[in-house]
Amino acid sequence: MFTPGLVVDRPRVAFGDGVSEDPEAVAQTLSLLQQAQAVSTDTKVRALHPDWDDTAVQAEVDRVLVETGQSVPDPMQAGSLI
Repeated sequence: MFTPGLVVDRPRVAFGDGVSEDPEAVAQTLSLLQQAQAVSTDTKVRALHPDWDDTAVQAEVDRVLVETGQSVPDPMQAGSLI
């Protein structure tokens, strides 16, 4: 009306895939599940790193189990017998 040659450029709004959870809340939830012995190491790693693929998750699980002393050889394996 006041500017006859004006071309309106509509804004484009892009929303992300979702809202990320608060890291403190995730840590507290995982801690409570760990205390209740109701969560596996695999599940904890996947909750902390949802963007990791299966190979990266398994590598981290293996490192956690070794570091915490939870990784022990299977006594039924022939190579582990003394």
